[in-house]
Amino acid sequence: MTLHYLILAIAAAAACQSQTPSAAGRDVHVIAANVFTQRYEHSRFAEWKIHARATGRDCRVLLIETSVIMEDSMVESLHYGAGDYGVVEGGVQRFSRDRTFRGVAYKDSSGRIWRYGDATDADSLKPCD
Repeated sequence: MTLHYLILAIAAAAACQSQTPSAAGRDVHVIAANVFTQRYEHSRFAEWKIHARATGRDCRVLLIETSVIMEDSMVESLHYGAGDYGVVEGGVQRFSRDRTFRGVAYKDSSGRIWRYGDATDADSLKPCD
């Protein structure tokens, strides 16, 4: 019976290690992006249909898409949480930093992209979810 428990312990350890840190990190960032989307769905910006996704080679770029055409000042206000744009305390910048995203990319309905931090690989815009 001891051999049986040893085999179970080895199998359990292997199962725990099967999810690599990058896969675990990807899941954390996908969940954070979903939380961000939900916050904006229930805010005064609900009509903008703001949707966030984890993107990038390591899923650590927060891509924020909107259904409206944005101006530079609007993106900056969202990013830094200025005035009425401060749905999350400290803005998107703080939200992304606190959740270990390495960069943020914004894409408006015209397809224009703004980048903050290390979001240079956001061109692919391939979501991780």
